Amino acid sequence: MEPAEDFIEVKEQQGPQGLIPRCANDPVSEGGDCVKQRFTETLPNGVSHSILNITDGWVADDTPAFTVPEGQYFFMGDNRDNSEDSRFPQEVGGLGFVPAEFLIGRADRIMFSSAGRSLLYFWTWRGDRFFKAVN
Repeated sequence: MEPAEDFIEVKEQQGPQGLIPRCANDPVSEGGDCVKQRFTETLPNGVSHSILNITDGWVADDTPAFTVPEGQYFFMGDNRDNSEDSRFPQEVGGLGFVPAEFLIGRADRIMFSSAGRSLLYFWTWRGDRFFKAVN
């Protein structure tokens, strides 16, 4: 992992649930700059992607290897420090393993992404993610 320029966003309610983001520079007042350390991670196959770090030693930072049962799927969130994905069982608010019968198709595009609470808040739209191909 190589350090990259910090990711900075406004600390305000986001998404349909109106959640407030966690920040590496907390405490931050609502409306202030919420900073997350950004790194570029390069995998053994040469593929690189950005990593945002909020807290070192967070519960989701280092998880064990998982054995996914036959007929189940493991889903990893796009924000490892702030995703309640398959690393966490449903009993504690996570997604847990997902049964194959719940899958209805293959995702191949991100059609739209917004950091706002409403689709009408066009200034919170993430234009770099419109119709983006999923590899």
